Amino acid sequence: MSVLLSTFPCVFQASGGRGLIETSSRMGGNFAFGGTLPDGTHSLLTDWHTDTPPIYRYSFGPAVFDPALALFAWEGRPLHDTVYTQGPDALRRWHAAPANTPVEQHNCTAWAGFDHWNTNYYHWVAHTVPALYYFLKHAGQNDVFLLPPLTPWQEQFVTLAGLAPERRLITRHGTRYAFARVVYTDFVRGKTDFTASQTALAAYAALRRAASTTPKRGRYLFLERGEATNRRMPNEAALAEALSTLGFARVRPERLPVTQQINLFAQADMVVGFLGAGLANVAWCQPGTLVYELVPSHHLNPCFLAMCIQGGLQYWADKVETGVAHEDHYTPANLPLPVGKIVSHAQTLLHFRQKQTG
Repeated sequence: MSVLLSTFPCVFQASGGRGLIETSSRMGGNFAFGGTLPDGTHSLLTDWHTDTPPIYRYSFGPAVFDPALALFAWEGRPLHDTVYTQGPDALRRWHAAPANTPVEQHNCTAWAGFDHWNTNYYHWVAHTVPALYYFLKHAGQNDVFLLPPLTPWQEQFVTLAGLAPERRLITRHGTRYAFARVVYTDFVRGKTDFTASQTALAAYAALRRAASTTPKRGRYLFLERGEATNRRMPNEAALAEALSTLGFARVRPERLPVTQQINLFAQADMVVGFLGAGLANVAWCQPGTLVYELVPSHHLNPCFLAMCIQGGLQYWADKVETGVAHEDHYTPANLPLPVGKIVSHAQTLLHFRQKQTG
């Protein structure tokens, strides 16, 4: 059965209006060597610029929330633009839920806090962190922030941000939640993923301050994908070993407490890593840090360039040919990494950064 999105209401219809949170300018990246290495190699994405959509908040109610779908409903119908990348199937699943699905009643205002892919580190950093920062600045005293069952690292994040336990409403799959009113911000549905969001920038700076005093600079980091199954590279270990001879520390951020991750990246002068959730840690880097991103040929995504632009970071990207013909963000590479080429570029970029820092 096909689903016509036009038959479902949107958050603007439910709220009857919207409040402006921020606007942002169209910006390009700050590329090392102006985007061309001495050997003539050009960086990816030199002609890419950030998007400039206005970012809004919406208030509507009464409303119902289904945490399994991260979907809100108003007047008995799901709001089609809160499904965030799930497509029409999420709308079908809303209506297919058993009639006896429990509904927990709350006579308060609840703020949307997460998307359906909330255990992905990038989604949490890019969506939940700025949404939470905005909540802490603007929510009413008795308002609550909606959260999924928290993993240990997510618990560390909300505690570090200063969200008191009584303002957390932990939701669970299998139960729906009814509220007198809901506040929904565009952060939760990824509207700032490709913008130079000042709210997100302020949120990251606030967490950096909470995690650390003034961090020393001078670290060079290589993010290993390690146990990650998505887009696995067959000879990553050889690259990691070669980069370590240049002075790059091998890092698996997922093994570290959140405060240690933030501190480590706040101390970085240069970061090398593959496109992937762990690279969201560049959010904690200080202005001027150089990020060298290795982008798989079957998943060209500028989200980390956007994060670098937002944070005032320098950037370089090489496309890594994977031998995968179709576009997706899961498939492992069929081709080995060109270790020699990557190490040569890393060394050139490292010397460039070292000259800047003296």
